[in-house]
Amino acid sequence: MALNRFLYCMSLLLAVVFYFASSAWASWVLLLMIAVLPWVSLIFSLPAILTCRITASLQAMTEQGERTLLHIQVSSLRWLAAPEMRLQLNLRSRDQERNIRFLSHLSRTDGILAVPTQDCGWLKPEFSKGKVYDFLGLFRFKVRVPEVAPMAILPPALVPDPMPDLEQLLNQQLKPKPGGGYSEIHDHRPYRPGDPVKGIHWKLSVKSDELIVREPMDPIRRQVLLAVRTPRGPVCREKTLGNLRYLSNWLLERGISHEVVWMEGDRLRKTAVEDEASALAALAGACLAPEDSRKLPDSLPYKADWLCRIGEEADQ
Repeated sequence: MALNRFLYCMSLLLAVVFYFASSAWASWVLLLMIAVLPWVSLIFSLPAILTCRITASLQAMTEQGERTLLHIQVSSLRWLAAPEMRLQLNLRSRDQERNIRFLSHLSRTDGILAVPTQDCGWLKPEFSKGKVYDFLGLFRFKVRVPEVAPMAILPPALVPDPMPDLEQLLNQQLKPKPGGGYSEIHDHRPYRPGDPVKGIHWKLSVKSDELIVREPMDPIRRQVLLAVRTPRGPVCREKTLGNLRYLSNWLLERGISHEVVWMEGDRLRKTAVEDEASALAALAGACLAPEDSRKLPDSLPYKADWLCRIGEEADQ
């Protein structure tokens, strides 16, 4: 903008010198044209300036180290040329900030900017000082900047060291199915008064000389809880959240649903994990937790048959 104003002032000065140095009528026309040119530019630019809108989009989560793009789009009336735009962008993460000036000259084409994802955690684009200019770049106006939600950067799965004893969770325990009914798993017991006749196993009853009943059984669903300590520092964060991802995947591969709990600020946050999508959502939530969150309490207000604390200072 400073360069544009300097060039315009120089053009106006030359037109004035030419006007006084020459008696030709064209000098007066030239001076008049240069004098009114900024206002003509402003008038024709106002519709584009007033209808100018900025949008930005960033995916909700990405893998650590994966190439990720921030899309910035400037839109205005289709039949108008796009005004020049200047934005101040701050890419803020847990560990650093990166100030960027992003210039856009195209109204209906995405501006693409690669964002850093080398550290797991979160990344938040923050726009500020949005300015839009007239076609000559002599006048500028403020423009509303978009709000972009933070993106979770997920670490790769990392085997905990030492590895918790998870084999105990594979020993399936059964209980009688309430109300009876169909079940693929059955147990056999002696007949008790009140048992339905259709539940009698006649072949076993004949062999054992007593009535044997086929009782439907249901597996006991254990309450498994993974408690994550909010990590501090990139190395500790990658290790802690990588351990969480590994343990959650290990449980899901064996059909064991579970819950994940972590501190988000000064309050506990808990989410159920039953499939891959909910596991990624829980991992993303832990990545987005503020680093100044309080520590997990020694005693959690949740019932669990098996509890695993994950974190640098936690006992596995």
